[in-house]
Amino acid sequence: MTLPEPLRASAQHIGLLHDKIGLLHDKRHRLVDALVSAELQFLAALSRECEAGETSWAQLRDAYATLSAGKLRGLRARWMNAIGISPEKVIANAKAEAARRAQRARPAPAPASRRAPPARRVARRARAA
Repeated sequence: MTLPEPLRASAQHIGLLHDKIGLLHDKRHRLVDALVSAELQFLAALSRECEAGETSWAQLRDAYATLSAGKLRGLRARWMNAIGISPEKVIANAKAEAARRAQRARPAPAPASRRAPPARRVARRARAA
């Protein structure tokens, strides 16, 4: 069955769009692969920093937040494989670390101030005439 000319042009356009969707799926797959590769490199470097003892809990929390922004499947498994500490524990320890820092930075409480004495009324003397 052959289509009339206006429909044939629309059908050809639909076919081109299907081809374009296939190309976009391929491109997306390659981009995801590149992102996972970059994550793995980042995690390897982060793991070395952790082993050297040069990483705070807050830095680990920020690193996980950065990686999780990519919303890629399998991040937790990659994280656990490289770092070995669950993201939940990292977040809890970062909060505790921040609370300890805030406690140390808080100035000592000021001594209780005394109340001001009540205002005295000055008695006026009568003027001598």
